Formats: sequence, structure tokens, C-alpha cells
Amino acid sequence: MSARGPKTELVLQRYALTSDRGGQSTKTWSAKRKIKGVLAFIGDDERVRADKETLHLRFQFWCHSPKGLNITTKDEFSRIGTIFRYRIVYSDDILERGHMLKIDLIQIK
Repeated sequence: MSARGPKTELVLQRYALTSDRGGQSTKTWSAKRKIKGVLAFIGDDERVRADKETLHLRFQFWCHSPKGLNITTKDEFSRIGTIFRYRIVYSDDILERGHMLKIDLIQIK
């Protein structure tokens, strides 16, 4: 099984919590791996929070399961050469065979 469409390379990033000297924790992001797949726009999602409307763009990223790497909702993707980042909402091992992932994303800046 293979997703069809133009291939896009995204960088999987994972955070580690680091403690500062004041007792607070800070997220430090590090690149884990470049992953090629098909990035498809799904639609937009408009929400109201604290009397402010926000527009979230939803995407799906279809890719082969990277060996030795478990993609979770704590990870994010970034797109090389752009300011765009994508928060992982859900990662699905379709057919539960460890070959292909469908990853639901929300674009953030």
C-alpha cells in the first residue's frame, strides 16, 4: 500500500523537558529524523477560545513507518525552508502491520 501524490519531506521533532535554575521546565525541541511522505490538506477547523476565533488547518501525512521510531502526539513535524510546524493529533498504523502510517496534523506557527 502506498499513498499517492507529491512527496514532501518533514522533520520529526521531539521535545525533552529541561529544568531552568528557577525550578521551571522548558521544552527543548530536537530533530529526530527526516521522513518522506504525502502531505494532504484535509480542511479547516474554526474554534472560539476566550472570545477569540482561531482557524486551524488540518492535514494528513501518509508515510512508511520509520524503523526504530515511535511517532506520538508529543512530537511535531516541521517543514524544511518554511516557518510551518505541524502538531501531531493522532498517529494510526493503518492495517496494524507496521508498514504505513496515517498521521493527523494541525498546522501551527
